[in-house]
Amino acid sequence: MSAIFKVLGTAGVRFAGDGERVEFPFSFVVFAIDDVVVRLGEDEVASGFHIALNDADDAPGGMVRFETPPQTGVAVIIARRLRLRRLSAYGGTASPRGDGIDRDLDYLTAALGDVDRAMSGNVRLDPANAETASAALPKIAAGRALIWNDAGNGFANGPEAGEIARAGQHGVLALDAANRSEAAGTRAETALVSFHQQMAGAVLDVDLRAQNVTAWQDERKMPVIDAATDRIMDIRETGSLVRLSNGGRLSLPGVTGARNGVRYRVVNGDGTMVDIAAASGDDILSLDGAGARAIYPLPLRGDCVDLICDGGRWFAAPIRESGPVVKLLRTGVQDIPAGGFFLVEWDQVAEDSHGLYDAALHGVNNLSPGFYHVDAGLHFAINADPVAANIYVERLGAGGWSTHLQASDIVGAGSGAFQSVRVNGIARIGVGTDNALRVRVKHSDSVTRQIGASSVMSWFHLHRIGG
Repeated sequence: MSAIFKVLGTAGVRFAGDGERVEFPFSFVVFAIDDVVVRLGEDEVASGFHIALNDADDAPGGMVRFETPPQTGVAVIIARRLRLRRLSAYGGTASPRGDGIDRDLDYLTAALGDVDRAMSGNVRLDPANAETASAALPKIAAGRALIWNDAGNGFANGPEAGEIARAGQHGVLALDAANRSEAAGTRAETALVSFHQQMAGAVLDVDLRAQNVTAWQDERKMPVIDAATDRIMDIRETGSLVRLSNGGRLSLPGVTGARNGVRYRVVNGDGTMVDIAAASGDDILSLDGAGARAIYPLPLRGDCVDLICDGGRWFAAPIRESGPVVKLLRTGVQDIPAGGFFLVEWDQVAEDSHGLYDAALHGVNNLSPGFYHVDAGLHFAINADPVAANIYVERLGAGGWSTHLQASDIVGAGSGAFQSVRVNGIARIGVGTDNALRVRVKHSDSVTRQIGASSVMSWFHLHRIGG
């Protein structure tokens, strides 16, 4: 019998059902069919299977045969459970048989082995503390943790669950405070480096531990963007100086309440016709008194304007604007009949920096408020009789057109010559009105006279000189 126990191992075996297999072998020692326990999953079963033990002289163990195959994935556990019992009874006078004693000792050995395996997972004192400490538990106190006592030689009741939770919360708060303190120190160091090393542009400090986001911009800096072509601005570029050139267009982001304070400074870098466009549905209101517009021209070299969003619209605050500049010419002959005032119909636009010429009015319209220098001259042929010629600069106001500047001259008598009749002066353009100009002419002759053909001798010049 001793050979049986040379292979003693785990008194149990585990399989997984596949829905087809019905036979499951085991090889640990048992003494009777009742010593075998069968479980399907977590449940112990007592029926639906049969157990066949191997012959005692052959290999230990046996076979469990199910009537119905265990389902796929179900754990099939076969284990040994030795109950407290005696296998033999010895009489007071009879001599015990050796094989009976041997069987009883085998049973005790197997049972003690099962007990030893069961106790292997228990909490045990380290051998070094076996003589100085006790594993005896204190009196039960509901809700309290079990801890070692202050002497370290036994167990004691510790803090309750609420106290442990509060201590954990205090620890989290302390850690958060430490992280915030460390983050504040880091931000201070970053700021110091920023000012010492003259770091340019915006700074964004994201501290995920302290859940802080700090954003600032060194106001001593204005990042420069060289826009050689059309450019769409981003709100993250606020505060930038944009140098537009090559006829480019600067497109502003859409107006929203969250963009209150976004600003750009834009300058014409090369004298080409550049402009600034608001997003669809938005407009740009100039602070110099001009009306709102979707396109803000910036046609002259060095012209500079600040674009500022107040959350409802864009405002244009001119920094330097040397225009507009307008130069109109009459190059062809125009008849001036007798007895009336006649508009000069310009047939060539030599310069129009801001697109102010209005062909329907034969003049300029939508001028920004301010003071303008006006210079106009008409090319008259000298005939046999002298004639008085009057030239008028008219301004459109709330009540209609009226004379704003006037000049009179005498065109002398003769032949084969020409004379220019000229008017010039300062014209004032108002806010929202009085913002269009045109030229009208009248003569005293009883017959039709003509503005003579010339490439440059009949002109209208306009230049804004200030606000």
